[in-house]
Amino acid sequence: MTAFRPAERPAMAAGSPLLSVEDLVVRFRTHDGTVYAVNGITFAVAERETLGLVGESGCGKSVTSLAIMRLLAKPAGRIEGGRVVFEGRDLVALRDDEVRDLRGRELAMIFQDPMTSLNPVLTIEEQLVETLQAHRRITKEKARSRALELLAMVGIPQPENRLRAYPHQFSGGMRQRVMIAMALALEPRLLIADEPTTALDVTIQAQVLELIKDLTAKTGTAVILITHDLGVVAGMTQRVNVMYAGFIVETGSTTAIFERPSHPYTVGLLHSIPRLDESEDGDLIPIEGTPPNQRQAPVGCPFAPRCAWREARCWTDNPAIVALSAGEAIVRTGPNATHQIACHNPPTADEAAAGRPLRRGFRAAPAPGGSAHDALDGLDTPAGIGALESASVAESLGSGPGGSSAGPPLESFRPEADA
Repeated sequence: MTAFRPAERPAMAAGSPLLSVEDLVVRFRTHDGTVYAVNGITFAVAERETLGLVGESGCGKSVTSLAIMRLLAKPAGRIEGGRVVFEGRDLVALRDDEVRDLRGRELAMIFQDPMTSLNPVLTIEEQLVETLQAHRRITKEKARSRALELLAMVGIPQPENRLRAYPHQFSGGMRQRVMIAMALALEPRLLIADEPTTALDVTIQAQVLELIKDLTAKTGTAVILITHDLGVVAGMTQRVNVMYAGFIVETGSTTAIFERPSHPYTVGLLHSIPRLDESEDGDLIPIEGTPPNQRQAPVGCPFAPRCAWREARCWTDNPAIVALSAGEAIVRTGPNATHQIACHNPPTADEAAAGRPLRRGFRAAPAPGGSAHDALDGLDTPAGIGALESASVAESLGSGPGGSSAGPPLESFRPEADA
């Protein structure tokens, strides 16, 4: 590691976030209509910070990461609004060749499936050496030496022999380690890990996550971790963004999100998975209904058809994301990040713990023009019917319907203390 020196990087202004996403809007223009994938989200990532991005399939997590990397499928996918400012440069405004120069060197990404991310007809050596020589003026011999260091760094035994192997000769966990080595080869400033433990068994999941955590801590790399697993979020991140239907509905420090979930969707996520730290046995509380059809322009709160706390205005007025404590100054990064939610009628602390409304006489508001119905019934609303009649955006892109979590939870959902 000492023989490899990363390129000089421009100094950042004091207090500036490493990455700032401002009102990002992403659309897919298809023959079947427009997919409203990401709908004006704003967040930031500081240096050395790990941010968790959670939500069910189709909510816009991966599309957000692909937009940051400028890897949206063309010509359908496009950024139609907002800015992505990285180290003072707007990535949206850069030319393609300028973005290519940043990828791998300053920005790196670990994709969900390493088998489809690695070239099956090239050896691991060829792929690692190509990555290094694309961004550094070094000889092939030095690049190969660095590749050996990287394989040893990620725990692959006999790196000299495995360097000449092809991806199909590795197990799933080993391929994911190669992807981590490739992503961290040039010690990037920002690493996006898009569900890096998909399809791996529980033991290998833990090893891969611990590897990412250790290596990024050594290099000072900031991380955006995309996952369904709230246990992973609790153990790996300092802050969390909860996404639903292309919106960020709740954000704050990991401690705040887990100790005081304040958006009905976040409450639903936490109650839909088992907890080993509960003293009493109890039934899980599922989030009923289906995700919205994102081929329809969002009207009102996107979670309203599935929400037990909805009011009449939720059907027509999508709430802005604001500080949970009125008047609090907005801090977007760090352990003191402001706890923000987008909700007209947030659950109280007791209701969040119970997973349902406890206010006497309260009933969820029916859809405009519809009859009264049960609190957690979203299937008889226009949005619910629309979601059943046509495929969701996740299905249209081949990723299947949304789920709540993958893999077992941690022993407790109490996150680690902020570093």
